[in-house]
Amino acid sequence: MTKIKKSAIICFALLASAFYAAAQQDAQYSQYMFNSLVINPAYAGYKESLNLSALHRTQWVGFEGAPKTQSIVLDGSFNNDKVGLGLSIVNDKIGLQGQTNAYFNYAYRLKVGQNSTLALGLGVGIAQFTLNNSDANFEDPSDPNFGGGRLSFIAPDARTGVHFSSDKFYAGLSTTNLFSQVIDYSSATKNLVVKQGRHIFLTAGYLFDITDFLKFKPSFLIKEDTKGPTNLDINNFFLLGERVWIGASYRTSVNIWKKNSVIGSVNSANAAVGMLEVYAGKGFRLGYAYDYSVSSIRGFDNGSHEISIGYNLSARKDYRILSPRYF
Repeated sequence: MTKIKKSAIICFALLASAFYAAAQQDAQYSQYMFNSLVINPAYAGYKESLNLSALHRTQWVGFEGAPKTQSIVLDGSFNNDKVGLGLSIVNDKIGLQGQTNAYFNYAYRLKVGQNSTLALGLGVGIAQFTLNNSDANFEDPSDPNFGGGRLSFIAPDARTGVHFSSDKFYAGLSTTNLFSQVIDYSSATKNLVVKQGRHIFLTAGYLFDITDFLKFKPSFLIKEDTKGPTNLDINNFFLLGERVWIGASYRTSVNIWKKNSVIGSVNSANAAVGMLEVYAGKGFRLGYAYDYSVSSIRGFDNGSHEISIGYNLSARKDYRILSPRYF
């Protein structure tokens, strides 16, 4: 087999072994709790206003070819807040490989109590997979596995979810890559597409009123693909004066049940995350997250940085959180 010189390929092979996360194919976020539409189509229209947000994530700074992710999300509620519509675009790149997804998201929102809503969501779209062989360094220029320059493959995709929220509690369950079992990936350009696995996301959180000025919101996210380790995010946030969220997350892998496809212990810490979200005037939201590696990669990277910005297009004056929509 041709020996690849590209250092990033070697690094990521080691990282995949260290994290036991080779099967986790969906993009990684730290600030998903501030716009859950990236993982659950039922979240569309939750804030009952028209919102635009963008995010950029640079992971494992210091590693050549490390993951970089960008997302743009536009969503709002319509028909007396009974319908949520949203458009989400995510671009994810790691090494020579890239993936861009675009979804149209629909949520039907049912009032199930005075301050409670149950939303059922569906997202349909397309995914484009690319392999940029022109950036690879290899000893044999005639190697057929890395020829052809930039290769591309497009496939349909869908996802579905449910989201419940009240003024104090929320819970969501969603699954992605619904068409992965019926798409014939063998028809794609050789070595271009790794067969996509279905991912399941389960999340929930609760808001505690400590004082009129201070609120506390613990939450969690479980990410499951049945083939790799189960990932768990534990989040704790404080809300100050309905303007500033400050908090931390801990990301790890847990052993919920035995999986024959996972080798070794899956109880592996991944990262500790610090986050800050500020609601500025006139509808703007600014966010930043820093991931500090607590796994075996610690000391070899400079952490991960994630910047987000949001704008409430319905805002007409000084903007704070639209109570009771804290989730």
